[in-house]
Amino acid sequence: MDAELDFLRDLGPRLTGSPQHHRLVDRVAEQVRALGLPVSEDRHRFTRWDLTAAAGLSVGGEPVEVASVFPYSGTGRVTGPLVRLRGPVPRWSRARGGIAVVEVRNRELPLAEIVRVWGSQQPWEPLAHPLIPATIAGLGLHRARRAGVRGVVFAWRGLAAEDARGQYVPFTLPYQDIPAAFVAGEAADAVLDAAARGKPGDLDVPATLTPKASMRTLWTAVEGSEHPEETVLVVTHTDGTNVVEENGHIGLLALARDAVTTPPRRTVVFAFVAGHLRIPAVTRSGQAATRWLRDHPDLWSGPRRAVAGLGVEHLGARAPELLYATTPRLRDLAAAEWPGTRVSRPSPLIHFGEGEPLLHHGIPAISLVSSPIDLLSTRPGDHVDTDLLHRQVDSFRRVLARLDDTASADFGQVRPGGVVAKAVAAARLAIAIARSRRPSG
Repeated sequence: MDAELDFLRDLGPRLTGSPQHHRLVDRVAEQVRALGLPVSEDRHRFTRWDLTAAAGLSVGGEPVEVASVFPYSGTGRVTGPLVRLRGPVPRWSRARGGIAVVEVRNRELPLAEIVRVWGSQQPWEPLAHPLIPATIAGLGLHRARRAGVRGVVFAWRGLAAEDARGQYVPFTLPYQDIPAAFVAGEAADAVLDAAARGKPGDLDVPATLTPKASMRTLWTAVEGSEHPEETVLVVTHTDGTNVVEENGHIGLLALARDAVTTPPRRTVVFAFVAGHLRIPAVTRSGQAATRWLRDHPDLWSGPRRAVAGLGVEHLGARAPELLYATTPRLRDLAAAEWPGTRVSRPSPLIHFGEGEPLLHHGIPAISLVSSPIDLLSTRPGDHVDTDLLHRQVDSFRRVLARLDDTASADFGQVRPGGVVAKAVAAARLAIAIARSRRPSG
């Protein structure tokens, strides 16, 4: 496992369909074949967006540090007056012909309303993570382009410059066709001040578009010795930004080695999906594994039937463990194998990570998807706790063995939230956010 971590460190970010991403997929395929297992592959075509150099931003002729570039925002260099836009819904037409400057606040969100827990466990504390506000801010980019805005600079508030640098956020939106970047710290102060005074700006996003680029999803299976028609799906993704995001293949390979040595009673399917960092290229809803499930119903809905699943992501992340279990029986199993870790249950609003498609396809599952603030950082750094990674892989080993020894009827039924439950949960979240913004005293 340690050698695999070193490989990821040397490789650097494995952005979707990049040469580095393909190198990792090749390595995974080689290790699977070395176990004597077959390797199946799906190849997906898409238009890849790549930065070719560092982005540039100048204000009144003076350079300003860019913390990160909005992935798949746009390409090229734009100039024009900086125009500060205020409010939760910017009036983009005010910045027509110029570069809009918009504040993005990395506020603490009431995570307890987004990620529920089972029973009387301690609820989740509020969380401030740049992915969520960056995604919300990015929803307006298509309106900005239609309004004639040439480019957008998002100015972080509540996110330190060190934490903002290299963030690959957001990653769930389609190509926007308008250059956009983030600034933070003193750079954010300078840009906001310059925009308030209408100073000229120059934003350069040196990116290229590569049509018909490819990404590859791999999967393999260890046939069950007693009930081969029943499957357990073990899922991760291979595209990522650093040594934690994503290293789940390390866990899957360890579990596959165990399964080859001691054949399971049920068939275990290991899926290494691509597209997590470019979800719009593979599916219109859900996560990247949604596409894999759609393409291969024979592995989970007939003639083979999935009775359980595991989502293995972000091993060794330096953050509180976010561990989902989607039925009460699996909650008990997860609590036994992860002593001291709170176990989260499905929320009507969102289920983070590649375990989400298992939930929405009615497959009982346990998923690990811890999310430190540097989860999506492309900068080198000490992202992983190696001892924790080893403990988590051992926990997944025990969980998989317990799943194999449990009757399928005992896993329980998955109950995703319906329309009414989602509406109620959204209202509760809106109220909680409004309360959190009220001044104290």
